[in-house]
Amino acid sequence: MKMKKYFLFAVMTALFPSMAVAQLKVNSGGYVGIGHSGNDQSKLIVTSNNSTSTNNFGILSAASNSSNATVKSTVGVNGFAIGKNGYTYGVVGRNLGSYNQSSNHFGTGILGVASFSHIGTPYIEGYYAGYFVGNVKVTGTIDGTLISSSDGQLKENVEPLADGNTRGESTLTKLGLLTPVSYNYKDTTAAKPKIDHRTKIDRKDLTEEDEEFWDEPFEEEIVEEPNQVMEKRHFGFIAQELQEVYPDLVYQKDDGYLAVNYTELIPILVQSIKELNEKVEMLSGNKVEQSMAAKSSSFDETASMDALDLTDVATMNQNVPNPFTEKTDIAIYLPETVQTATLYIYDLSGKQLEQHPIKGRGNTVMTIHADRMDAGMYVYSLIADKKVVTTKKMIVTK
Repeated sequence: MKMKKYFLFAVMTALFPSMAVAQLKVNSGGYVGIGHSGNDQSKLIVTSNNSTSTNNFGILSAASNSSNATVKSTVGVNGFAIGKNGYTYGVVGRNLGSYNQSSNHFGTGILGVASFSHIGTPYIEGYYAGYFVGNVKVTGTIDGTLISSSDGQLKENVEPLADGNTRGESTLTKLGLLTPVSYNYKDTTAAKPKIDHRTKIDRKDLTEEDEEFWDEPFEEEIVEEPNQVMEKRHFGFIAQELQEVYPDLVYQKDDGYLAVNYTELIPILVQSIKELNEKVEMLSGNKVEQSMAAKSSSFDETASMDALDLTDVATMNQNVPNPFTEKTDIAIYLPETVQTATLYIYDLSGKQLEQHPIKGRGNTVMTIHADRMDAGMYVYSLIADKKVVTTKKMIVTK
């Protein structure tokens, strides 16, 4: 080991005769420092402090494959860490510029660029642990809060979903064309032999302290870890089907397969709920009117519509207070000519809940108690001499 150390030092001294001793140091523990004292507990430390250059690299690593030989991978930086105790990190990147945030020195701990056309340093506005130019893929789960930029200052051509994107067709109708499904992912990876990665490391680089761990028997079952994404059942849409209805929610990946933007389905679902609520209220109102009309005609099917017109003389005011929790009052006026009058209360489905005969004439007040009513909206009608005078709504809160 000592011979190897001296040989390395001799080679480096021969190659770089002009390099000062302070720039390259190998201490007695075998630690190498370039632009650093080399006293930290690291095998190799490289530092750079160049204030005159546009880009300042501590280590610039590049790998190129231009031969016709079969190459499985070309790696610029390969971080590999094995530890028996404590944490292990293959590659660690820290953005120390974030310590001085008042100076607007934005940056990132790890920068990943997917395209050669972005070889220049991208403009980063903010402080990030990782910043990626291009698509990012994970084969497992992502733990954290997923957010999307949605500030109105960043948007243009904004229009309501009901008016713009559906082109006159209701969102509820379009969602009805989709079929939600449950599924499992196929295992598209070919069966691979289990590999003891320790064989890839030169044992000469191991310390005596690591030898005992390295000689332990290799257990194949520790290589394959359970993948919950593959094991669990999933729920969603078939991308090809969704593309027919909402093409803007479907993307084609570089491998040719389709992907779905499920996050932007949320406003579409909200719009469909709003449309559904409007339909429910409309249908509920029709049922109440039909129920009251049937009730009115059941009193006297032969009654003439022109026999008595009380709509201008008999009145019923809105209940006070409204909404109410315990009781509410309804002011009613009935002419002396009215023979029978009843106050009916219905739920929104048109089902009759209560009826209160009104014996007095002239101005009278009916008190309604909420002890037998659940919280919600109700409809009440005044029917005089087999005719509907008026209908109003009341709200009960608990």
